[in-house]
Amino acid sequence: MDLSARLNMVAEMIRPCNLLADIGTDHAYLPIYLYKKGVINRAIAADISRGSCEKAQGNINLHGLNGHIEVRCGNGLEVLKDTEQPDAIVIAGMGGMLAIDVLKSGKCTCNTSQLVLQVQRDIDKVRRYIHSIGYRIEAEDILKEDGKVYVSMSAVKGEDVPYTEGDYYFGRLLIESKNPILKEYIHIEHNKLNRVLLSLKDKHSEEIDLRRKQLEKLVDIQEEVLKCL
Repeated sequence: MDLSARLNMVAEMIRPCNLLADIGTDHAYLPIYLYKKGVINRAIAADISRGSCEKAQGNINLHGLNGHIEVRCGNGLEVLKDTEQPDAIVIAGMGGMLAIDVLKSGKCTCNTSQLVLQVQRDIDKVRRYIHSIGYRIEAEDILKEDGKVYVSMSAVKGEDVPYTEGDYYFGRLLIESKNPILKEYIHIEHNKLNRVLLSLKDKHSEEIDLRRKQLEKLVDIQEEVLKCL
């Protein structure tokens, strides 16, 4: 089976392992693909949506993988049993703050060898949280699919090098590789922020002034990163 470009980017980051926990599995395409490629031995495909769980189970049945991939309908890592320790946890397709909540919900997180994350917002906060729980970011990738930009990262146990604000917002490894998609993305976001700041030029309130200060700080970070690209 073929994966979408964004899911394939996630799949390529997964290290060979015994047990994978795919949180927010949707159709279970990722664990099915990884099992068929021989990357994983078993998987727990979890989703909070009953409809997604039914779709996932249908796809697993279709590929005859009932004995290897188990669907669990529930909230994040809470679906795991106390005796289960996944080698890798995948969280893809949700917001950054929700992904952090998922990681916080699992007793197993601190002993998991690899975290592979692809979040849609607040990616700087996700990078900070990964560091705070003792993981280092070993790989990052970025692509554009259907007009949207997706960033995936793989983190493993260990201490990372110190990060700048720009590194947290845009990814130290992506910056170091001078990724052209990242450069294009930052240019687009930079122009958006400048338009917002222009619209706030003659408006003043405590809330607006705070917002303006935050946006100006982010614009400065974008400009510093662009110098490196």
